[in-house]
Amino acid sequence: MHLPTLLPLALLSTLTLTLATPTPRSPHGLAPICPHLNTTSPGCVRYVRGFDITGVVTEVDLTFPLIQSACDCIAQCLARPTTCASYVYKFSTPAAVAAGHRTCTLYSQFNLPSGVQIAIALNSTSNANINAAEIVAAGNNPQAGARVPQAFRDAALDAVADGEAVSGPVWQLANGQAVC
Repeated sequence: MHLPTLLPLALLSTLTLTLATPTPRSPHGLAPICPHLNTTSPGCVRYVRGFDITGVVTEVDLTFPLIQSACDCIAQCLARPTTCASYVYKFSTPAAVAAGHRTCTLYSQFNLPSGVQIAIALNSTSNANINAAEIVAAGNNPQAGARVPQAFRDAALDAVADGEAVSGPVWQLANGQAVC
């Protein structure tokens, strides 16, 4: 073969090798995030970017400077093994967008499916750690299910998608380990 014929083949081979080189991923298909966290996998492999999968039964809001990354947010959930089951790291208010710092919100459940609605007897003595005052103030009783909402990064929080927002579950296992 002549050089003009070999050069495109060499470039194609290089491109094919580059595209075929896998990104390190978990067996579940997602690249791990926060590998320094104490979890069963090296980091978290169950998460979604750009959407908020969290629920609303309990809510803990954490902000900058305590929270500077998604990993800080997940670490705060891991540090609350008896009350945190999901987290979201996103811009949650226009003030957060203006400041340029995403917030971290921790919840005890996930987003309810659209066909499910739950009403909580807020005055029941059986309740523990539900933050009834915040549930009432936010108008979250009854809690209506819906499709998982998208996260945004514009001041109105409704137009510019935020692909860097992260949310996911944290499961505290009976053996003391955590999966996220």
